[in-house]
Order: sequence, then C-alpha cells, then structure tokens
Amino acid sequence: MNVEVNMQKPLRALMICLSASALILITPLGPQRLLAQTGSIEGEAKGADGTPLIGVLVKLDRKDIKQHFEVKTDKKGHYFHAGLPVALYRVSFNQEGKEIFFFDNIKVPLGDTFKLDLNLKQEAERAKSQPRQLTKEEVEAKAKAEEAMKKQDTMKAHFDKGREFYTAKQFDQALEEFKRASELDPKQHVIFANLAESYKNLRKYDEAIENYSKALAILSENPKADAQTEASYHMNMGIIHGLSGKMDNASTEMKKSAELNPANASQAYYNLGAVLVNSGKSAEAVEAFKKAVEANPKNADAQYQLGISLTGMATVTPEGKTTPAPGTVEAFQKYLELAPDGKYAAQAKSMIEALSQTVETKFKAEKEKPAKKK
Repeated sequence: MNVEVNMQKPLRALMICLSASALILITPLGPQRLLAQTGSIEGEAKGADGTPLIGVLVKLDRKDIKQHFEVKTDKKGHYFHAGLPVALYRVSFNQEGKEIFFFDNIKVPLGDTFKLDLNLKQEAERAKSQPRQLTKEEVEAKAKAEEAMKKQDTMKAHFDKGREFYTAKQFDQALEEFKRASELDPKQHVIFANLAESYKNLRKYDEAIENYSKALAILSENPKADAQTEASYHMNMGIIHGLSGKMDNASTEMKKSAELNPANASQAYYNLGAVLVNSGKSAEAVEAFKKAVEANPKNADAQYQLGISLTGMATVTPEGKTTPAPGTVEAFQKYLELAPDGKYAAQAKSMIEALSQTVETKFKAEKEKPAKKK
C-alpha cells in the first residue's frame, strides 16, 4: 500500500510537479525483540579454597544442535550470558585451556534466567560422600521439578505453533495457541507480548493493550528485567494507541520508551509516525516525526518523512499562491545535508524546487480579456 500525502484540492497543481516516487510506503524499522525465544544463564564460580575463580571461560554447548556460546567470569567470579536459545546445554568451566568442571543437561528457560553456581570445594566434598537415599521432601521436589519441566515443554510447543501461525499471518489460530501457552505458564511476558501483536493485527486494539500491560506487569516482577525489552513493549503500546486514535496515550508510551532506552527514542517516534501515515492520520504523523527529529536531528529518514508529511499542511492564498507549512523546505534541506546521496535525495531536491516556486492553482481567475469596442 503506497502512502499518499493527504492534500487539499487546491494543491493539485503542486502535486503534478512532484515525482511519483515521493509517495512511499513507510515501514517501522528495527528488530522486533518481543518475538525472540531466548533466556539467560548466570552464576558464581568459586575454587577449592572458596575464593572466586577469575577469568574462567564458561562454555555453553547446545545438546540438540551444534551451537556454541562463551563468557568469562569477572573479578568476583560472576558470569552472565543473555540471548540464549531455549534448549538443553552442556556448561563447562575452563581454566588455562583445561576443563575443570562441567554440568550437563542444563535447560535455559524461556524469557527467564537459570542460576548455575560452581563451588569446587562443595563438589569435591559431594564426590567423596556416599550416595544416600533421598528424603521424602527431596523426592517430592524432584517430582515437582520434572512435572514443571514437562509442563514447560508443552507450553513451548503451543508457543512455537503460535509463532508458526503468526508468521503465516493466520492470526486467529495464533491467538488460540498463545492463549493455551499462557494458561500453561502465565509468568512468561513474551507470550503475552505475542498475544498483543496478534490482537493488533486483528485490529482488536483494546485486547492488544491489555496483553501488553500483562507483559509489562510480569516483566516488572523480575529484578533483572531487560530495560530494552521493556522499552520495546512501551513503544509497541504507543503504536497501538496511535492506531486507535488515542494520541495522548501514544505520546505517553513513547516518552516512557524513550526514557528507558534513550538511544532508541528517535526510532520509537519514527515508527509511530510511519504507522500514522499508513493509517491516514497525517496531522498526527507530523507531530510524531517532529519528535523523532527532536530526539535525533541526524535521523535523515525522519527529516525526509517530516517534510513529506508537512506538504499536506500547505495553504493557498487568495491570489492562488501555495505557501508551504513552516519547516517543510528546511526538513528536505536537512535531509540532503545529512544524506546527500541518500535513497530520497532526488525526491528531496524535486520537492525543494517545486516548493520554492510560485504555484498557481486551477482555481485562479482567468486573465482579464480586452474590453470590446463600442
């Protein structure tokens, strides 16, 4: 679907001289982090004397496929690795090129962190001790853990199926799978985020907002919550509010996203502007693009789209002259300054040339004819 600038009829003459390529489809940029199926792992490593193991290489090798990750312990013997695909891992601790210990079949949970500590002193003592019969409490705990693992696998199966439907744009079916996954494990914020996106694509904006709110509530309960993920949820909520015409709410969510992830503030407002343009809300899009360039004046694409959106706010004088809205030409000039060879450079130059001329509309009165002789 091409994005057309919403202009009044008196501006038809202006649009004739504009390149058709200036009418573009704007697509929100940036990766959709909320769809990632990952978790993390962290812990403390201590030696046989109980002191922290510094600079130890922790290797994480997937059991199902050949995939390898690494991280080193810091000065306190602490290590942390995020963004790990949900799977079973062999986790080994290596010092001076030699493996000193390993754990097998460690499962990284979806959207959560697995705590795995190494204490060589305790492991040595455990190895010396004789196998003992588990207590009733330990047996129950083990059974509970196995049941939770089985439930987790079932939840993941529904989640993965939901992602398949979502990718195929079968959003009704995706909803059912995500709902089932959320019932099996209501503490996974990523499931509710996917539910929200499915509702958004079905234009059920209230339900989408409700599920993003649930995702944020779950995320807030995690003391090690990822600020970037939280920022992306607020940004997506802002876009949904914009789609439903609630611009005050949209602005509030974008501000929150910008506070949590200042480096992405300009992109957040750009995405909002893109959605608004493609929804025919040109005036609101202008405000979004203005905020995008305020957050990052060097965002060339935001400057260009601001100029395109402002062309729809031009006025016509009684004499038939078109007056661009303040900042229109400047936005195109700024784009060319930032990206002289950019993909919109030719269009920007054409727009500046057209807007710098006196444009007559078809409504201008005909030239006065000579009076007839009596």
